[in-house]
Amino acid sequence: MKTIKILLLAIIGLAAVTGCGDDDEFYNSKYTSIPNLITIEHQNSYAVGDVLWLNTNFSRYQPEPNQTTPLDIFKTTGGASFSFAYGLEKKTGTNTWTAIDIRSIIKDQGDAVADFYVIAESIYEPVSQNYKFRAGIPLSETGEYRLVFGLSEVSRLELSSNNNNSEDTFLTIQTTANNLTAGYYNFTVQ
Repeated sequence: MKTIKILLLAIIGLAAVTGCGDDDEFYNSKYTSIPNLITIEHQNSYAVGDVLWLNTNFSRYQPEPNQTTPLDIFKTTGGASFSFAYGLEKKTGTNTWTAIDIRSIIKDQGDAVADFYVIAESIYEPVSQNYKFRAGIPLSETGEYRLVFGLSEVSRLELSSNNNNSEDTFLTIQTTANNLTAGYYNFTVQ
């Protein structure tokens, strides 16, 4: 009986090691880097009652390294929208930051889900042929704050396609945002 268990574990282990290659090949995933797709609508000072706005407004046609024609991300992804995540932290000690539970946002363009952090969705607008998102976080308390991007890694600014069809290419775009210091947007609410 012990020999059968060992043999079964060996077969499963061997299948796991040799049966799978790059997961991205299976899911048709591609990666690219396009700077400056996220904009923080910067103000020199913030007061209680102000709103911190973020937006995207980028063309479906993007330059691609070593190519003479732009990449059509709408066609490549089958018309998918693009999502990214961000959150807000408040300074609570000398070097201590505490995540703020964001439940209330103001949606202007695109879509967003707020539940501790925000999952923003840039939606394609056929008239302008651009992907658009704009939403704001109401600032309700004084203090030092910072905006963070990504869910698991600081300064991981990525837009990921939300594909409806598994045959379309899943595209992840590494990007940048304005006014970041060490991956954060730091500001004070007075």
